[in-house]
Amino acid sequence: MTKTPSRRARVLQGAFIALGLVTLSAPWAVANEQPAQSQGVEQQSVSDHIVGHKDVDQGLYELVFSPSQQSIYVAATGGFGKGASDNYGEGEGGSIYRLDPQTLEIKDTIKLDQKPFGLALNEKTHTLFVGHTLDQSVTAINLDDNTRHHLALATDAEKARAKKNDVFGPNPRQLSVDEQSNTLYVTGVGDKSVLWVINGDDLTLTDTIEGFGVWATGLAVDHDGGRIYVSTMKDNAVRVVDMDSHKIIAKWPTGGDGPLNLALDSDKHQLYVTNANSGNVTVLDTENGKAVDTLKSGDGALALMLTDDRLYVTNRKAQTVTLFDRESHKLLDTIRTPLMPNSLAAISDATGAYVTLKQKLDENHQTDKPDSVIHIKP
Repeated sequence: MTKTPSRRARVLQGAFIALGLVTLSAPWAVANEQPAQSQGVEQQSVSDHIVGHKDVDQGLYELVFSPSQQSIYVAATGGFGKGASDNYGEGEGGSIYRLDPQTLEIKDTIKLDQKPFGLALNEKTHTLFVGHTLDQSVTAINLDDNTRHHLALATDAEKARAKKNDVFGPNPRQLSVDEQSNTLYVTGVGDKSVLWVINGDDLTLTDTIEGFGVWATGLAVDHDGGRIYVSTMKDNAVRVVDMDSHKIIAKWPTGGDGPLNLALDSDKHQLYVTNANSGNVTVLDTENGKAVDTLKSGDGALALMLTDDRLYVTNRKAQTVTLFDRESHKLLDTIRTPLMPNSLAAISDATGAYVTLKQKLDENHQTDKPDSVIHIKP
């Protein structure tokens, strides 16, 4: 007889999928997975590429670099509470740490009433947008004077009704800003996923686009092309949204298993998709939706980032970061990390990349050790 998971386990399953702690095979056991070695790739030692390493706090997630502030901002939840309560710490706050990109030292701490996970930066307005997955809300922070606005994406009554009916989400996961229109797009991952459209000027909700099915995850915005791309994990697909009408106009198979995050090369009409369960990156032609290439990356392929000449991919379960040539898609390097890599940020190809590293959690989803930020150079 199949054992039905408790509500807490099911909610944590959804939260972990939303936050990037993935596999679909046994989601409530994911915290106890051991890192696996990538197959067929020669790995360098940890010390060959890591030029900076800073222990920061428990529960690190996304990070961004602000040229105007000359700082890296990283989201820290501070952990998930003691593991006994059904709310798994959703009422507890967290922090945004401002790091020096040269030394990784903490320059400032922004305290928040809700736990932060996803980040997006509008450099034109010096605004940092923060997604609160567990609280179903977002915050906008002005980096010049620290003023902020907060937007609840679900009422208390809606949260109570979802809890009563054992429904997960929709909870904010991936954030992306269209700087030209100052529009914030947020994927709402859940049993009935959505895409929220938010006015970045005053942080007001302008639309909620439905019809994404179960577990909408990644997001890429193409202002010039007038399209928004959303990956959906349960059906291994990418849905295409018309930016003007807010209608889903196409659905493409990703060609991989467990799609999570997206990166767009609009000039070449190519959309990159990390597939966590198949451990690869598929490349889709955005003119017809067909898969044109598959890059072997590593178990638990999670975050990806395009820079001037390179594609970076974090492979959480493999405990590696893989680097590919952006033009040829040739594998350039596989960098082994001391902990499980999660999110990526970069300043330029010359400076390399910044990566959040996560500790393995125990059966109660706890750890007494801090997560880290590393600076790697190829």
